[in-house]
This record gives sequence, C-alpha cells and structure tokens, in this order.
Amino acid sequence: MKKIKWKLDIDWKSKLIDLLIVIIGITIAFQLNNFNESNKSNAQERDYLRSFYEENRDNELALSLAYEFALKTKDDIDTLKQILLSKNYKDSRIKNLSANMMALSDFNPSLVTMENITESGEFKLISDLEYREKLIDTYNSYKTTSQLESILSDYVNEYVTPFFFRNIRFSDFTSLNNNFKENPEFENIVIGYDALLTQKLKGYEENLEKLKGLNQLLTTANNIYTK
Repeated sequence: MKKIKWKLDIDWKSKLIDLLIVIIGITIAFQLNNFNESNKSNAQERDYLRSFYEENRDNELALSLAYEFALKTKDDIDTLKQILLSKNYKDSRIKNLSANMMALSDFNPSLVTMENITESGEFKLISDLEYREKLIDTYNSYKTTSQLESILSDYVNEYVTPFFFRNIRFSDFTSLNNNFKENPEFENIVIGYDALLTQKLKGYEENLEKLKGLNQLLTTANNIYTK
C-alpha cells in the first residue's frame, strides 16, 4: 500500500500577524496596568503628604506655644535663682516665682500620619528622598523632646513637689516654714530645675527648627498638588 502524504497548507503570514496582535495587546494591557498603579501610588503619596502637611502645621503651632511658655518660665526661674544667690530672702517675688516651678509646658505632637504610613508599610510611597529624611528626622526629634519633658516632670515630682509639701500651703502658697527660703535645699532645687529647663528649651528649639524646615517642604508640595 502506498502511504498517503498530507500536505498542510498553513498561512504563516496570517498566524504571525495574529501573534503580533496578541503580543501588542498584552503589552498595552501591561502598560495600562502599570500606568493605573502609578496613578494610584501618586494619589496615595499626595494624600499622605497632605496629611503630613496638616498634622505638622498643627504640631508647629503647639510646639511654638509650649516653647513660649517654657521661655517665660525660664525668665522667672532665672530671676528667682539670682534672688536666692544674692541672699535677698525678703524679696516678695520669691513666692510667685517659686510657684512657677509647678507649671510645666507640655507638647503632645500628633503622630497619627507617621504611625499609619509606618504600620501599613507604605512609607516607600514618599518618593522624594529629602522628604523622607526630613520626616524621619523631625518625628525622631519629637521623641527627644518628649524625653526632655519627662525628665523635668520627674524632677518636679521627686524634688520640687515634696519640698513644697513640707514647706508651703498649697491653697495660697504661703509659707509653713518661714525659713524655707534660706534652706540650701531650696536653692539647690531651683538651680537643678533651671538646668533641666535649659536643656528642655534647647530641645524645643532644635525640634522647632527641624519642624519649620519640614513644613516648608510640605507647604510647597501641598501647593503643587492643589493647583
């Protein structure tokens, strides 16, 4: 028997065109998907930058108020220290100036945006390296500022308040012990308070400088995205 040979008549040109169409279609779809993902990432970045802008605008105001309060307290404590060092114990200002050690400035920055972007693992959405560095540096400064506040607060609780409990009537801040002004312990407490308050003010100043620099960047970014 003779073998029958089948001749396949294939239109290779048509097949090649079909293949190219498929490849082009997949490429276009892939590019569109990347484009959509890029737009989505850009939108998320804008949202985060806007949130950072609003958050740190409020933080700058709060820190400025805390700094002004602490600076006024520092002036009063400096005056009290000079009175005590000059042994002018009859100075009527000692009563009011001493009471200022009980009032502490308190800066509680909002950390919500940084916490959210960190927990979500989306910090990489902030594409500009300078923005990332400024954000990290400023939010780390918040921690340092909080630590300095805590140190002074602990000092007040451990030394200032117990001393006043023994020597001052809190209802009107009059003396229970008329000689407490001349007590070397009181002088030491004031000098120690002044030293810690100085460190706290320095922390405020450094934090405020970094915060202002960050807010300049965030203001620029916000203005660009809202146009």
